[in-house]
Amino acid sequence: MTTTIFLSSVLPTTGNYCVVGLKKDAAPRQRLTQTIEELQVRAEKLLEEGYDAYFALASYEDSTAGRTVANAVNLKSFFLDLDCGAGKPYATQEDALDALKSFIEELKLPKPTLISSGRGIHVYWALEQDLPKVQWKPIAESLKSLCVKHGLHADPAVTADIARILRVPGTSNFKDPENPLAVTVLMQGAPVSLEQAKKAFNFSDDVFAEMGEVPAHLKRELDPTTKLLMDNHQYKFKTILKLSLEGNGCAQILNAYENQESLEEPLWRAALSIAARCTDSEKAFSALSSRHPDYDPRTTQAKAASTKGPYTCETYKNLNPSVCEGCPQKIGTPLRLGAELIEPPKEVQVVKEETENGTVREFVIPEEFPFPYARGTNGGVYIHIKDEDGNKTVELICKYYFYAVSHIDDPDMGHTLLLRLHLPQDGVKEFLMPYRDLMAKDRFRDIISAHGLIALGKDQDRLMNYIARWAEQLQSSTKSEKARKQFGWLDDDSGFILGDKEVTADDVKYSPPTGTTLPLVPMFGQKGDFHVWKDVINAYGREAMEARAFAFFMGFGNMLLKYTPLEGYMLSLMSQGSGTGKTTVLHTIASIFGNPKEGWMMLAKDTHNQKIQRVGTMRNIPVLFDEMTQLTVEGKSDLVYDITQGRGKNRMKSSENAERINHTKWATGLIATTNRSVRDDILSIKAMPEGELMRIMELRVLKDPNDNPAWSRAHFDRLYKNYGHASTPFIQYVLNHLPEVIAFVEKVQQKIEQAADMKVNERYWSIQAALAISAGIITRKLGLHDIDHRPVMQYIIKHIISSRKQNQQLMEEGSDFLGNLLQRRFNEILVINGTKDSRTGLETGPIKEPRGALTARYEPDSKLLFVSSKEYRAECAKWKVNFEESLERYKKSGAFIGMKRKRMSAGTTIDANVNIHALWFDVRKLEFFSEEELLNADSDGGNFSDPVEES
Repeated sequence: MTTTIFLSSVLPTTGNYCVVGLKKDAAPRQRLTQTIEELQVRAEKLLEEGYDAYFALASYEDSTAGRTVANAVNLKSFFLDLDCGAGKPYATQEDALDALKSFIEELKLPKPTLISSGRGIHVYWALEQDLPKVQWKPIAESLKSLCVKHGLHADPAVTADIARILRVPGTSNFKDPENPLAVTVLMQGAPVSLEQAKKAFNFSDDVFAEMGEVPAHLKRELDPTTKLLMDNHQYKFKTILKLSLEGNGCAQILNAYENQESLEEPLWRAALSIAARCTDSEKAFSALSSRHPDYDPRTTQAKAASTKGPYTCETYKNLNPSVCEGCPQKIGTPLRLGAELIEPPKEVQVVKEETENGTVREFVIPEEFPFPYARGTNGGVYIHIKDEDGNKTVELICKYYFYAVSHIDDPDMGHTLLLRLHLPQDGVKEFLMPYRDLMAKDRFRDIISAHGLIALGKDQDRLMNYIARWAEQLQSSTKSEKARKQFGWLDDDSGFILGDKEVTADDVKYSPPTGTTLPLVPMFGQKGDFHVWKDVINAYGREAMEARAFAFFMGFGNMLLKYTPLEGYMLSLMSQGSGTGKTTVLHTIASIFGNPKEGWMMLAKDTHNQKIQRVGTMRNIPVLFDEMTQLTVEGKSDLVYDITQGRGKNRMKSSENAERINHTKWATGLIATTNRSVRDDILSIKAMPEGELMRIMELRVLKDPNDNPAWSRAHFDRLYKNYGHASTPFIQYVLNHLPEVIAFVEKVQQKIEQAADMKVNERYWSIQAALAISAGIITRKLGLHDIDHRPVMQYIIKHIISSRKQNQQLMEEGSDFLGNLLQRRFNEILVINGTKDSRTGLETGPIKEPRGALTARYEPDSKLLFVSSKEYRAECAKWKVNFEESLERYKKSGAFIGMKRKRMSAGTTIDANVNIHALWFDVRKLEFFSEEELLNADSDGGNFSDPVEES
């Protein structure tokens, strides 16, 4: 077999080829050639000049970039180097060949090509095709592992080395210049396919190179969190060497240190890869190499720098397996023995991070974690531990910042920890951990996993111990904080709770949330630019924007409701159809306090108890409800009534037959949008709901006369990136001027009442109007907007006057309860004279007979109307009308005679001869009653009208 044929069989078909000449006391010679023929010619020339001639097994892309792994492209063979001679794995070539033969037979490997290197044996399995280096590498590693496993002592530094050089057949081995040995072909094997090679070498995707490149489909990029955690440590070689000398470290490092004079190059390089990653690397290089006869500091440093990472324990096992036998360490790499945590300075760290809702908040990370725990500079929680021999080390127990913020006395959950978790992708999460759950593994697991932290088995135990240490430290160092279940004013008016902040007259400080308020905390916070927000709001200063401006003012005015006789109200923004900007008005109100798109809107699908719970939690902050139209009429009525009561309902305790007193009180209002009049809805189920109607202020939101949809979207969409700037300055102004503010609201209320000639029963309207206008004036004075309050005030006065007239008309019509009842029960009226025929002495026949039930009897001759008391009371209950109040109007007019027994069916064929309780009326004193219309009406009730339905 000629050299050319050999080289052609083991070298790739494309790329540049490399030939290298080495000679003692002479500089290496390396050249890249374009053809195999050129390579052979160059090798022959090196031979003539007394150089050992080598060729690289890979082809290279750039002819000027040299023989590097990065420049390598393809390979076309797998190879082994069996060293022979004194002090080598095999004493003679014959011994090496015998071992190789047994290896091949045992594994049933294909016949290889064998080369005598002069002293050792080079083994080749040529491939039928070129193989990219990233695919070649893991298969070569698999071959290397087979050699170790089956006891073939091939040089482990050679087998999977992409940039490896081996001797050129047909040249000489000049290791002993006086006795050069020929490099010759001993046996020629046939090329194998890639699949044959994979099968022969037991290739598995689990086999990887510890250094260099791996196939793209197997390569896994380190995630950003892991990269940051790696930077949390520094490593000291002094510690590694000390542990190794004491017998508690790495036997490979100890071997490299103690036998450096005769250490093989691959093992020396491995030790340097560890030392290069240590903070004391220069001293480490010297400690590992200074006793070697050829030691040169620059060369050593360059070799260490060329390593691509710390060698792993697995690599060491492949290089020098006997030394690793019986090793108790489970560290992955000897470098871990020298690990020291880089702890940040002992000072409070403030970080700005984006929360789940996109709001940027400042979070204070404690300066010191409870002993023996510590935080890493780039995240993570660690524990300092000592082993049985007293050696110190650190272990990671959580990849992320995770710590206790405070310990809280929660009115519902008892003593509780507020925990904070910084997740790399999902932002910062805060959640509560009751002490009772800290002691129960299943509940602890459920709580942390619900917020994105997974820990099982011992990992969970370590986290539980860690959090328990936080509880102990906080208990011993600080008093538990009283958590508040409600937002809004403190009982003593010393501050106002906004999310997890307490706003005082001159400060904003942290306020621990409770289990009730914590889910709502993300609604609050600041983002963007105040001036942009102000510019958005100023659009409500334009003409025809008065209803919108009033509602926006009410967002501030609502916070002053506590200082009035009212405890609740409803402001309804009504328009038919979409496109009027009702929802946007609600968003502007929410933007006073925080993110307008983060959970501010109540939903129709929420239960009534959930709605009242939200009202109680908000306390003095307006409650917003978009599209109240979707709520049932009864649901609307109940919500209006309950919110104006200022407190939740009492309930029975679940564990005993006793009342559970509800201490939740509020002074806040419901601001809602709807496509249908809430007033009309309530009138459809209640006959005389004057009290409820007075609690509702209903504003029609008309389309903007200058409406430009594109402009509106662009203008108001800025609201969602700029919010939360206005509430704090307003609250602080109120806190610093509370008596003056209360007096100012009362003054404005008097002006509105005088201008609208308002009555006592209209106080809901006058107080709402006063709160909104007063707040609008104050906030303009503070520079929070530029909207003129005067057009808004004129608008609301006119609206109150108009609403009064409408309500009076509706109540006047609705108060005629009897007329409405007769309209609804028209077909249940019997018309018959009450006296007998004077000629015959018999009962006269019916003039008009009822269809079905008999509810009322009218006698034209006596002008008396009799109504079944039972049916009348049933109608009162249905329409939520007080029985006695429904009769007041008729008592005053003299139409109501009284309640007597009456045989309602007398004179008919179905006379039951039964007297029932009936209400007696004189129809001559009933304004609505018309005998002619009753007698001549159609079955649908004729001209009897139902003012409630017509309204």
